[in-house]
Amino acid sequence: MKKLFLAGAFLLIFVCGIYGKSFAKNMDIKALVDNFQKGTDLQKEQILKDNLNKAISASGIVTNAGEYDFFDIVTDLKGTYCQVSTGQQKTKNNTPYQVIFLFRDKDLAKDMDKGRRIQKEGKIIRIIDERLQISLWIFCGELTKEDSTLFK
Repeated sequence: MKKLFLAGAFLLIFVCGIYGKSFAKNMDIKALVDNFQKGTDLQKEQILKDNLNKAISASGIVTNAGEYDFFDIVTDLKGTYCQVSTGQQKTKNNTPYQVIFLFRDKDLAKDMDKGRRIQKEGKIIRIIDERLQISLWIFCGELTKEDSTLFK
């Protein structure tokens, strides 16, 4: 009986774990952008709280790649990352958005040519309403404590 219970518990944990992983990778980026764009300031705060540091897969056509510096004035922490910008895209509700990928290692982005379609997975670190478009920043790699401090 005990073995049967343990097997059932293991199966439940395994199924829930796989569902959780597939949900994060299949998060609907366009629905997230639409909800953020039409939300009030309070709703946007909640969307950020619910989605920052969550895994997501996104794609776009490369428009530029270069270095981007972050600086935290509280801790005097500084970091340089490789930023890969993609061209503007639109959701089904015609909300314009741009995906920006960040890499700690410049070598991971050196072969990304302008005009090439890329698809990457990472964690959402910022969602910014720039009034003319929504910018979704995705960090591709494992977030360290320093990274998290810089991306606040």
